[in-house]
Formats: sequence, structure tokens, C-alpha cells
Amino acid sequence: MARKKEKELIHKPDMLVTVFESVSLYIRENTKQCLYGLAALLIIVAAVAAYIVYSNHQAGKVQYQLTLGITAWETYEQTRAAGEMDKAEGIFQKIASGASGKPRYISKLYLANINLARGKQDEALKLYQDVSKNSSSKTLTYLADRAIKSLEKK
Repeated sequence: MARKKEKELIHKPDMLVTVFESVSLYIRENTKQCLYGLAALLIIVAAVAAYIVYSNHQAGKVQYQLTLGITAWETYEQTRAAGEMDKAEGIFQKIASGASGKPRYISKLYLANINLARGKQDEALKLYQDVSKNSSSKTLTYLADRAIKSLEKK
């Protein structure tokens, strides 16, 4: 009895071979459509790859600008040179209006600090609240909340 089942299994065609033969037959019968589909797939893959490269390049540029802004702000804190504060504010304004994600909210935190340094507490509070409500980063939200509490004590 067991031998009979083994013989039946051995004589049964393999599923992988069957699928391969079916696909081969389909490709032979529909060569033109398969080539069009392959070309479309290659175009889609190329477009996705190009987008990823472009996106990484843009993220690098934003990161570089953020570094320049932070450096200008730190220089201001050490030297109290008004030109450095203006430079930092310009950079952070550009990032906050054009970028998305963490760089945007980091810029808004620095803009709030700049507004505090200039005595504009209401504008700083609005920026801190924006970061607190909209940022997905727990660290940025925590920093904004602490700043809000500090401003509310005054």
C-alpha cells in the first residue's frame, strides 16, 4: 500500500517544473506584452532609485544648513555678535519654512531661542507650542514643553 502511494508521488509532475513550463509557455505566446511589462518595471525601478538618491541629497543639504545655523548660534552665544544672531535666524527661517520632519522642528526651537534672546516672548511661546504639538520626536517635544513651563513661570 505504501509502495503504491510512493509510485504515484514519483510519477506526479513536480509543482516547480509545472509552474516553470506554464510561465515559459505564456512568455513564448505573449512575448511582446512581456517585454512591455519588463520595460515598465525597469522604468519604475529607475524612477524609485532616482527619487531615493534625490531625497538623500536634499536631506544632506538641509543637514548642512542646520549645522551652519547651529554654529552661527553658538558663535553668537560666545561672542554676543548681533551679526551671528541674524545669520542664524536667517538660516533657521529658511529651514523652518522649507524642510520637513525633525530639521524643521529643530529650527523652530532655535528660532524660539533667538526670539527669547531678542525679548519676543510671545513669538517664542508660539514656536515652542508648535513644536510641542506637532513634532513626532519625543526629545523635541520634551524640550519645547520645558521651555513653555519656564516661560509660564515668568
